[in-house]
Amino acid sequence: MRVFAVSGYSGAGKTSLVEAIVRSLVMSGHSVATIKSSLHKAGPNRGTDTWKHMQAGASEVVFLGPSKKTTRFRERIGSEELSRLTKYDFLIVEGMKSVDIPKFWCVGDSEIDPNDIPVNTQAIVSWSVRRSDVNGGIRIISADNIHELVDIVKNKSVNLMDIE
Repeated sequence: MRVFAVSGYSGAGKTSLVEAIVRSLVMSGHSVATIKSSLHKAGPNRGTDTWKHMQAGASEVVFLGPSKKTTRFRERIGSEELSRLTKYDFLIVEGMKSVDIPKFWCVGDSEIDPNDIPVNTQAIVSWSVRRSDVNGGIRIISADNIHELVDIVKNKSVNLMDIE
């Protein structure tokens, strides 16, 4: 399983980007699971970020809240199938900015503060691209450029077993 994260400011389009990445990966034949990391408690199913991940095509969605973890599957699985959970092609993580895995840093239309950019950021995703690079040559890519963003996910994601 290959892992990639989408992190960034609140309200900067992380969930929308995860939805688009999941949809594109699934349409190209990949299986995808997602994790939503949050400091908020899990809410009702319909309309939540994890519900949106599932609607985009994720086969499994994990919500990590401050005190609980919730896992949602597209269909009911039996105990004999639990060992297959790591068989997905991609795991897309929403949040977890401090974890050292390749990630996009979503800024929406906010100014980019180079001090906020976390380790292992592969690109900064903005609603309006004003510059071509920032702090160390990290590219700024429009949130609308899904094909380029998905190519980065495919090429820069890391194997789950290689994460320390």
